[in-house]
Amino acid sequence: MKFSIQRDEIYEALQKVASVIPQRSTIAMTQNIKFSVADGQLELMTTDLEITMVSFVKPQEVTEEGAIALPGRQIHDLVRELPNILLTFESDANHRLEIRSDFGQYKIGGENPTEFPHKPAITEVHEIQLPNRILKRLIEKTIFATSTDELRPALTGVFFELGENSIQTVATDGHRLAMLGYRDDSLPIESMNAIISTRALNFVLRSVEFEGVTAMALGNKHALFQMDSTRLYARLIEEMYVDYNRVIPNDINYELTINNAELLASVKRVSLFSNPITAQVVLHITPQRLEIHAEDMDYGGEANEAIAHQSFTGEDFTIGFNSRYLQTVLRHVDSQQVVLKLVRPDYAVLLQPTEMPENEKQLMLLMPIRLEEA
Repeated sequence: MKFSIQRDEIYEALQKVASVIPQRSTIAMTQNIKFSVADGQLELMTTDLEITMVSFVKPQEVTEEGAIALPGRQIHDLVRELPNILLTFESDANHRLEIRSDFGQYKIGGENPTEFPHKPAITEVHEIQLPNRILKRLIEKTIFATSTDELRPALTGVFFELGENSIQTVATDGHRLAMLGYRDDSLPIESMNAIISTRALNFVLRSVEFEGVTAMALGNKHALFQMDSTRLYARLIEEMYVDYNRVIPNDINYELTINNAELLASVKRVSLFSNPITAQVVLHITPQRLEIHAEDMDYGGEANEAIAHQSFTGEDFTIGFNSRYLQTVLRHVDSQQVVLKLVRPDYAVLLQPTEMPENEKQLMLLMPIRLEEA
C-alpha cells in the first residue's frame, strides 16, 4: 500500500474514526485503525464490536493499493502533531508502515488487516432518507431522556418507530419522557422499529452536517447511517420497548400557558435553595400567576418567586417536580410559550411547545414528586 495525502484531509477522517476506539478491550485488534486503499479511495475503519465507523477520503496520489491495521491512538496522535504538509504512507509485506514528509520519517508496526473485524452484515433492510436537520432534531429532542440503568437496557437507547409515512423517536427513563414525530410522504407506510444506543446516536450527531441528507438503514441486528463521507454501523438493543402510550394521559383537567424562558429562569434560581437530594420545587398555580417555591429544611434555605402566565384553565393547583428534570425538559422547548397539561398533583404532566415546525409533533412528559400535603 502506498499513497500520498495532505495532513489536514487525513486528520479530519482520523478524528472521526478514532473516537470509536475503546479505552480498554480484551480484543487487541479493536485498538487499531484499518487503512484500506482501493479504486483511488482511502477507507479508515474502527470498531468496538458494538459500533463500527468508516470514513472515506480521496488521497492526492495512489501508487499501490492495499490494506494494513495500525495502532489507532499512535497514528492519530502523530498526524495531529504534524503541520499541514504532504504525507506519504507506504507499507510492506511485513505490515510495517513508513510515513514520510519533507522533514521526517516515522515507522510504525502494524498488523494483518485480514484479522480486523468485518463490517456488520445488515439483513432484512428497511431504508429511509432524512434531511440532516430533521435527523438531528429527532435525536437531540429525545436523547436527553434516556436512562443510564443497565438493568433496563431498552431504556438506555432511543426508540425509532416508523410507519404510516412518519417517523417518531421516543426516550424515557421512567421519570420523564420525550417524543418527537416527523411526517413526510416519502417515509414508509409499513411499520418498523428499532432501539439505537445513545452512544451510537452521539456519534451520529457529531458526524452529520446540518445541510444534506442521511440515508438510514434498519436491519434485524444493526442500523446503518450513511452520511457524506462517513458510515456508522450500530448494533441494535434487542429488547422490547415499554408501552409508553400507557402513561400519556388522555383526559386533561387544566392547561397552563406560560413564557418558557421566564419559567426556566425562575426554576433555575429557586432550585438553588432546594434540597440537594430531592431537588424539589413546588409550583402553585392560580388564575392570576404562578408561584414557585423551594426549601431545604436541613440547612434552612428557602426561596419564593411569582411570575405571570398567559392563561390557566382552572382553579388553584399545586404540584411538585424534581427541578433538574423540569429544567432539562424546558430547555428542549423551542417556542416562546410552553403549555403544561395537568390532570392531578400525583399524575404525569404533559409539556408541549405552542409552535412547531411544519410536519413535526413534539410531546414531553414529566412525573411529579408526591408532596406531603397532597
